[in-house]
Amino acid sequence: MTRQPIVTFLSDFGTREYYVGAVKGAVLSACPEANVVDISHGVASHDLLEAAFTLNGAYQTFPSRTIHLVVVDPGVGSSRRALIVSTEKYYFVGPDNGVLSLIYQREEINRVISIEAGHYFREPVSPTFHGRDVFGPVAGSLAHGIQIDKFGPEVDDYKRLSLPSPRKSADSQVEGIVLHIDKFGNVITNLSPEGVSKLVGREARPAAFQLGESTISRHCRYYSEAQPREIISLVGSSGYYELAALKQPAARLLNAKRGAKVALRVE
Repeated sequence: MTRQPIVTFLSDFGTREYYVGAVKGAVLSACPEANVVDISHGVASHDLLEAAFTLNGAYQTFPSRTIHLVVVDPGVGSSRRALIVSTEKYYFVGPDNGVLSLIYQREEINRVISIEAGHYFREPVSPTFHGRDVFGPVAGSLAHGIQIDKFGPEVDDYKRLSLPSPRKSADSQVEGIVLHIDKFGNVITNLSPEGVSKLVGREARPAAFQLGESTISRHCRYYSEAQPREIISLVGSSGYYELAALKQPAARLLNAKRGAKVALRVE
């Protein structure tokens, strides 16, 4: 039995306008049998890093051969390229603006194709809505079985976001940044247990986090282990260390902003 093709959709379009529905229609026009699954349309407008983080947290839960469509595209209508990225298990379709940076960092990339075969596009192509007229039809065509090399030439100079990497700052200390603040106010860093252990050269356990003037020295497994107004650290579902509080936004308690420096001392 042939499996129904899956196309996920991530954007900053919100749900008020017609944009999400129009892109889904374009996908389904190219592949009526596709199952189009929303990841999120609540990414802040034009926020490439938030989109990259959101995609990174969701894409691996989908079956092999899923096509991930990402339309967060502040450069729509400019000379920025449209891309198809293939890995061992997945395809990604989106603009060449760095929104796929965490995929490049996390996955072994097989091929990156610059989408140039205009006969797969919806006509006429709007200069302001490539999600509907370029990315949607291409994702649908992929789902319908069109081979990746039919869409254009292979490229290797694709764009990545300029994200500071975690670094070792002392024998038992590493430094990173606040990568994301979620809707609950959890402060998600770019530090992971595996990455920290690799930097310090041994298996390491967190002793204390430093964010601004605040020191967080209690590490837990669950959010519910925190006491009222206590800030704790834990490993979140994204695989990164988080700073969190019980039923309160830790970001507000810490006055934390995305991009802020975070130091971790390990045992």
